[in-house]
Amino acid sequence: MPRYLFALSFALLLPALGMAQPPAAPNPQAPTLNPVLPLGVQRGTSIDLTLTGANLADPTGLWTSFPAKVTIPTEKNNGKTPTTLLVRVEVPKDAPLGFHTIRLATKRGMSNSRLFCVDDLPQVMEVAGNNETKTAQAIAAPCVVVARADAELTDYFKVSVKANQRLSFEVLGKRLGSAFDPQITLIDAAGNEMPGGFSNDAPGLQTDCRLTYTFKSAGDVFVAVRDVSHRGGPDFHYRLRVGDFPCATTALPMALKRGTKMAVRFSGPTVEGVAPVEVMAPTDPLVSAVQVAPLGASGLHGWPVMVPLSDLDEQLEKEPNNDPTKPQKITVPGAVTARFETKDDIDYFSFTAKKGQRFIVEAHASEFLSPTEVYMTIKTDKGVQLLATNPAAAPRLDFTAAADGDFTIGVEHLHSWGGPDEVYRVSVTPFVPEFTLTCAIDRWDVAAGGGTISIPVFLTRNGYAGAVEVAVVGPKGISGTITIPAGPQTPPNVPSTTLILKADDVPAGPVSFAIVGKATVDGKPVTRLASVRTLTTIALGNLPVTPRPMWTQLGLSVTDRPPFTLTTKGDSTIMVGKPTILTVTAARVPGFIAEITLTAIGLPPGVTAAPVKIAANTNEAKFTLTIAPTAKVGPLSVLIQGTAKHSDRDWLVKAAAAALTVQPVPKKK
Repeated sequence: MPRYLFALSFALLLPALGMAQPPAAPNPQAPTLNPVLPLGVQRGTSIDLTLTGANLADPTGLWTSFPAKVTIPTEKNNGKTPTTLLVRVEVPKDAPLGFHTIRLATKRGMSNSRLFCVDDLPQVMEVAGNNETKTAQAIAAPCVVVARADAELTDYFKVSVKANQRLSFEVLGKRLGSAFDPQITLIDAAGNEMPGGFSNDAPGLQTDCRLTYTFKSAGDVFVAVRDVSHRGGPDFHYRLRVGDFPCATTALPMALKRGTKMAVRFSGPTVEGVAPVEVMAPTDPLVSAVQVAPLGASGLHGWPVMVPLSDLDEQLEKEPNNDPTKPQKITVPGAVTARFETKDDIDYFSFTAKKGQRFIVEAHASEFLSPTEVYMTIKTDKGVQLLATNPAAAPRLDFTAAADGDFTIGVEHLHSWGGPDEVYRVSVTPFVPEFTLTCAIDRWDVAAGGGTISIPVFLTRNGYAGAVEVAVVGPKGISGTITIPAGPQTPPNVPSTTLILKADDVPAGPVSFAIVGKATVDGKPVTRLASVRTLTTIALGNLPVTPRPMWTQLGLSVTDRPPFTLTTKGDSTIMVGKPTILTVTAARVPGFIAEITLTAIGLPPGVTAAPVKIAANTNEAKFTLTIAPTAKVGPLSVLIQGTAKHSDRDWLVKAAAAALTVQPVPKKK
């Protein structure tokens, strides 16, 4: 793995260590899904999925990121047990291939997101006892085998091949969030490893493996699959794709400009003869990437590549561009996708700048799942070097032109390698102040009929100090807006604002939404989606580059209207060292008279509150916050939740967060 990808994956995990206020945890009554076996489905078919996990009872729907008809049978008390649930999924023939996600909604909340594959290969389940060649499971190409690795064991599959037949073998393991680090070995009928029939850590597959092999003679061949360290267990699931399909690593170009139509070609070890795929890039700002699958002459698709969407003019390299005196011109702002065709290949690009203009010149490879490691320089048109990237860091240059002129970007492989996988993208953009939004959790639940939830939103300012309008974007009936005013950076791990999401006329069930931030930066509108990428990395076994659509997908379970709602009132300004009283009022539905237990959650160090009860047949209680002298001065978001029993069901209701400000004790004059 490239040296800066290790740094990136570590950096992505750091924010998850904080986020202490409000709590970075979903409703504890919400469902939790285990990996969804069999991990995928062949499009144009239906499948019965037995979901496993916790809190799965009382389902209201299964959300899928792909088109599907979902039904939840009610026979045999299905939907009544908390650990298993049968769900029937019908997938149309034109469902998009690739990585997708599913979530389960229940009356108590929304589940975590789980990866799920849509394939066009027939799906086969592994048969137990296939851990020797003599008991190898017979499979017929093409197919995809859904399997699990066990510790100290190798899985064997037997496939009959014809003379001169070409087959590709690809394992989806680590990319599914599995702990499995796979390797493939092809073994002939005599038990010998076939020359060239081995793969481990194929380029761009994040430690997954694949190979393409042309068999000289007909006969039976064994496909041996195991973990490189002989590990195994319940988390070591994988999908083995077998067939005469192309193997692509990245797309050419590596990104598409929104609203444009472009023929996408492919880079990779076996993409020769694959026709370009014409793609119309969506304009929807909520769509971050498209998946494009290479189609082989056999009529089978290779596994799709993820193609991010951009707002830049996207160009392709035009050879020859190896002469520094004849560089390829880049439109600014813009980007170009190129490839190191041969060893020691150096590509040259140029852009025009005026004195004092500041540009960010950046090379993209690992984030686009290319294995290439790039080294860049910027020189004047006379060949005088001005800047060079640090080999130990991401290839990014912050350049300010000292005079009007044309400037040349020299791009070479850090190790002088070349070949069909060595693809990269260089972007040249004017420097502008930036901001990003993040959320500490990616799923919530809200009551229908006007229920609200409080969503902490974190704003990171990168040179931009202005106001940001934050809003909910989702289906009709889901709303919420707030403005983060201009000002300095919020202290670390403290939400910059609390967005109140409201559900009006929305049916109970699962909903997907996003949070968008809008601002005017240097006179131009800028839109950014709130990210939960860190959470996806953790959820998928610390996978460095998770599927891009997951980075901004937020889940919501719209639940039945609860028997009560809560509101919190009190002084907005409180003082260190002194207690403060909050009044919590319950609005009850007719017939609900039980007591309600109130607790404060996610309080920071130095702020405490003992639980209190709203007595039966009453509607109000006083809630005391104790502010220790050691409490941190500044914004304080207090979230109070109430629990009660009604109609043989436990209810948990949260009040809208109370925004308070902790002030120091005034100094004596």
